[in-house]
Amino acid sequence: MFSRQRRRSMSAIRRIAATPHLATLAGLLLLGAALRFSTLDLQSYRYDEAVTVGRVLQPNFFSTFSAVAHSESTPPLYYLLAWLWSLPFGTGEFWMRSLSALAGTGSIVVVYLAALALPLPRRAGLIAAALVAASPVLVWFSQDARAYALVFLLTALSFLFFARARRSVGRHDLIWWAVFSALAFATHYFAGFVVAAEAVVLLLGPRRRGALVAVLAVAAVSE
Repeated sequence: MFSRQRRRSMSAIRRIAATPHLATLAGLLLLGAALRFSTLDLQSYRYDEAVTVGRVLQPNFFSTFSAVAHSESTPPLYYLLAWLWSLPFGTGEFWMRSLSALAGTGSIVVVYLAALALPLPRRAGLIAAALVAASPVLVWFSQDARAYALVFLLTALSFLFFARARRSVGRHDLIWWAVFSALAFATHYFAGFVVAAEAVVLLLGPRRRGALVAVLAVAAVSE
């Protein structure tokens, strides 16, 4: 059984190596992960991170939700996920920041897919993925126990399905656009600038009725 799994793993590696753009994307993903995870615990919490850990995260879910309302000016989604994350991993610097590092690493692939959905050529997608992987600002967000890396990931997912919805005839892409747009807005209000622009474009497109339902759903969740 072990040899069978090993053969499958080697076969998958060979398939990736035989496809240059996938091999490049895998390399960018590894680079982005290394930049984000390698130095997570070299510095102690800065003030805002300490507020997240010391003031917002409480022993239970409802207390955490209440603390967000009284001490934060941003929506609660990141803090609720951070509370769940802290249950198995604790509140040390590495583990609390690793939630943001995972979101930042995942953004590399999402931005690549979003570029292809526009549609742009694979080379453009790889350039976009490389910019995300090595961006100093995005690396910094990915090493911060705050909401910024998560809202970037969710906004990128919103853009991915926005690009797909403009080209598809089915409802699924509009539904996923609404889901990730609402989640992005529930993470940080600044996501609204991107989501609002996407909503205008969708409402001006050929599928106005479906777009209107999706936009109203996002607006209802965002209230």
